[in-house]
Amino acid sequence: MRNRVLITALVGVLATAPAMADTAAGIEALQSQRYSDAIRAFADAAEAGDPDARFYIGRMQELGLGLERSVRVAAKTYSEAAEAGSAKARNRLGMLHLDGAGVLQDFLRARELICGAADAGLDAAQYNCGLLLLTGKGGETDAEGATARFAEAAAQAHVGAMNQYGQALLAGAGIEADAEAARGWFEKSAATGDATGLFWLGQIYAQGRGIEIDAVKAHFYYNVAASLGHPQAAAGRAQVQTGLTAEEIAEAQKLAREWAPTPSGED
Repeated sequence: MRNRVLITALVGVLATAPAMADTAAGIEALQSQRYSDAIRAFADAAEAGDPDARFYIGRMQELGLGLERSVRVAAKTYSEAAEAGSAKARNRLGMLHLDGAGVLQDFLRARELICGAADAGLDAAQYNCGLLLLTGKGGETDAEGATARFAEAAAQAHVGAMNQYGQALLAGAGIEADAEAARGWFEKSAATGDATGLFWLGQIYAQGRGIEIDAVKAHFYYNVAASLGHPQAAAGRAQVQTGLTAEEIAEAQKLAREWAPTPSGED
């Protein structure tokens, strides 16, 4: 069961790999848990000039899929892949430096690697770089730069970035406040089934941020977010519920029952 969970996480990364025959074969082999075949295919792809293929081998080393699990060995593989031009490897190596896993903890190096990968257009790196700029790890705090990075990643449908960009727009952090635009990004995030996006929609309707207060909709969004595990959503639901009639609560609960994620953005 553990391997299946790890494979699912890894395949999500692999889905954006360059369309090379050997890499595609590696993905297929990995999905089938044919690890030796996957390693061989990725090795062939790396030899053929795909810089990301070595990164995939590093991920297998880090996760212990068909190879001895070793973060230190994976870090060396990521370093080689990064030098060959893999943005994915730069981002992952940067995250290891951020945590001090298999390499020295080094916030400056982490920021250099991750934000360098962000410059190459990798959405995960744009999001991670935004967080580093927001918190000031590895350098000065830069709210405007952070928001710009979140915007880049959100435009590529990175869910975490959608939420961060929405919060920045709502608060006017590093950008002119725009509650309507913020709501739009939270709606996109919520449509994927993301609890954070749903929670923020509850906040917007409960507080009337750029829109009229609607306690029924707030209850609905809080209710769904709570069911998905958001730690603050139940308290938000309880707060708005005190001002609702029995009929309004029933209406809000009906909306929650009928809600379903639409990750493709369908109406």
